[in-house]
Amino acid sequence: MKQIISILIGTWFVMTINAQSLNKDVERLQYVYALKVIINDSVWRGFADKQYDVPLLYYGDTCCYVVNPTEKFLAKYPSVLVHSDNNIQIYQTEKVDDKPFHMHVTFTDEESDIDYHTPFMRCSSLEQTSRAVPDVTSVNEWATMVMHEYFHGFQFKNDGYLDVYEAITNAVLPDTLIALSASHDWYREGITQENDLLLKAIDANNIEALRTYIQSFFELRNERRERVKKKLGIDIVALEQLYETMEGSARYIEYCLYRHFGNFKLSDAKWLYTVGRKYYYATGFNLLRLSDKLEIDYKCGIFRDVSTVERNLSNYWCPLKTP
Repeated sequence: MKQIISILIGTWFVMTINAQSLNKDVERLQYVYALKVIINDSVWRGFADKQYDVPLLYYGDTCCYVVNPTEKFLAKYPSVLVHSDNNIQIYQTEKVDDKPFHMHVTFTDEESDIDYHTPFMRCSSLEQTSRAVPDVTSVNEWATMVMHEYFHGFQFKNDGYLDVYEAITNAVLPDTLIALSASHDWYREGITQENDLLLKAIDANNIEALRTYIQSFFELRNERRERVKKKLGIDIVALEQLYETMEGSARYIEYCLYRHFGNFKLSDAKWLYTVGRKYYYATGFNLLRLSDKLEIDYKCGIFRDVSTVERNLSNYWCPLKTP
């Protein structure tokens, strides 16, 4: 009899732990979607529209959860509906793979894959993320990472953006910008100078100083790109515009979320706006901030034409309108 009671207690304990884990994971996914609506309402219209929705595959310790899955996913992975409301449906399924960490959007050209020519967002739980990235310890820090990647999914759901991405990265290898920055001091120094000019333009209060900073930025940028083309035989214009558009806008979403959470000073988050190995995150982010300062509307066209932000800004500085 004692053995039976022990078994029952053990079974109840396991079921309780599993239920607690389920509730925790579901609550986190609901939180992500609540943040998505906040971004849609206050930062980037359309982000929460159904036509731009991207399935989210969430990796827990023992199983996966998938939010708003496609029929193709459900046909491939037997899943159980564990939560449903007006906005989201959450299914529980087996571990889809054994990789220790996920925080990215995927799409393939393999017809049998769940992400065949359509973006699929994949993210690890906070616990798994903390093991891979020890600096991430809170739900809000984790959520900004998730939303950065989720915004990539939104980008690729915009008509034609996936085709543009494939055309540009087929013409010039995606890692070209990183390789150039790592291999050539003059290239890296040029990027730093260009970014410094963007930061000065963002901070400028004088219209003439602002005009000078923007003009100098484009002169240096054009000089660097021409040097790459003549010296190395590579035209990087479209690739740089693509990645500044893609990563700069995703970082912009992170920035807006940090501000939403409160107690945030940009000066304490220099990694957001200073250049690193993947410099186009920062330069793209700063181009958007400068466009905001000048009240240039770029959000409608940015994913139809990756040159939109740069072209609008270069057309705007001469003559600049007095604020």
